[in-house]
Amino acid sequence: MGKSIHKLNKLIDDNIDEIIFQRRYLHSIPELGYKEFKTTDSIINFLKRRNINVDRFNDITGAYVKINNNCEDTVVLRVDIDALPLTENTNLEFSSKHEGIMHACGHDVHIAIGLGLAIILNEIKESLPVNIMVVFQPAEECNPEGGAKKVIDSGIFEDVNIIGIIGFHIWPSYKVGEIGIKKGPIMASSDKFEILIKGESSHAAEPQNGIDAISASIDVISMINNIRKEINPFIPTIVSVGQINSKGRYNIVCDSVEIKGTVRTIDEDIRTKIHERIRNILEGVKLSKGIDYSIHLENGYDIVINDDRLTKKFIKNAISVLGEENVNSDISPSLIGEDFGFYREVAPIMYFHLGGDSIYPLHSDNLIIDENAIGIALKLLTSFILNYNKNN
Repeated sequence: MGKSIHKLNKLIDDNIDEIIFQRRYLHSIPELGYKEFKTTDSIINFLKRRNINVDRFNDITGAYVKINNNCEDTVVLRVDIDALPLTENTNLEFSSKHEGIMHACGHDVHIAIGLGLAIILNEIKESLPVNIMVVFQPAEECNPEGGAKKVIDSGIFEDVNIIGIIGFHIWPSYKVGEIGIKKGPIMASSDKFEILIKGESSHAAEPQNGIDAISASIDVISMINNIRKEINPFIPTIVSVGQINSKGRYNIVCDSVEIKGTVRTIDEDIRTKIHERIRNILEGVKLSKGIDYSIHLENGYDIVINDDRLTKKFIKNAISVLGEENVNSDISPSLIGEDFGFYREVAPIMYFHLGGDSIYPLHSDNLIIDENAIGIALKLLTSFILNYNKNN
């Protein structure tokens, strides 16, 4: 095993410059979800130049690699490939060439790590205790129709004995060489609500002839914001109104207000309860104010729940690679949404946060990730796969 680890580290060192070069190219050509055409072509061409078999999805963008060592079990490594509708402000030499689109969530780094994993694991496949799939998934940012469901529906996992699916995300607040991980829920569900409050217009001087939708919306928003007080404060949960729209004039009683917001939690029962409470609030305001309403309350991404056994294995290996001081193994769950949770339909999952060392957060137009994170991720993930033992 020592020789295999030495070979692994040498492979990473020998390939890292090429992988980083590819990352920079990908950063310069960001594409939105389900439109990652250049990105997909680049992934495929890069891997084919390295004599790695890679397949394109039939009905969506993205690709996948199968590394078969004739083992009974398969481990899947998933990386997301889409960008965000944001104008880049980093002044990097390899900044986005696509106006109004940027890899502001670090998915270009994820792709580079996926490419490196495919190269290195393919080189040492005779030493691997499991078969490998590397999935380059489109449209992670496209809540609620994220690419994870489309990948599952594509059938690539059928007739494959998958024992674990591993995902990760670059995390700006951690230093390079650090990770964050925990058993159980690590990322929240991410639901969306759209409410239309329907009143009746009248002249502002004759309010008795109208039904004020603005007044009713104030009540609705106030009560929605107070739902959090009905929830156990030790369970990460948020109900947030992010948008209010109305039409009319200063001297007319408003007849309609649109309210949009999000519900996020790491508890499925709380998720259901909040949905019910929002509907009950609207019914109550309808009775008290005389308004009518419509609501579209949409389930978005599921909670990302790390499998206990798989996570325990990963933490043990991470400590051996990074040192115990760099493995934050009981972090607070994030209320950011991630479609990776849908993969629980296929097999146990495990997801972690990878240190990227940036003063700017995810989705910032100034986000710059330390590229040393790529080599760290490759050492961490390839070591985990190489040492994988399903029996302990």
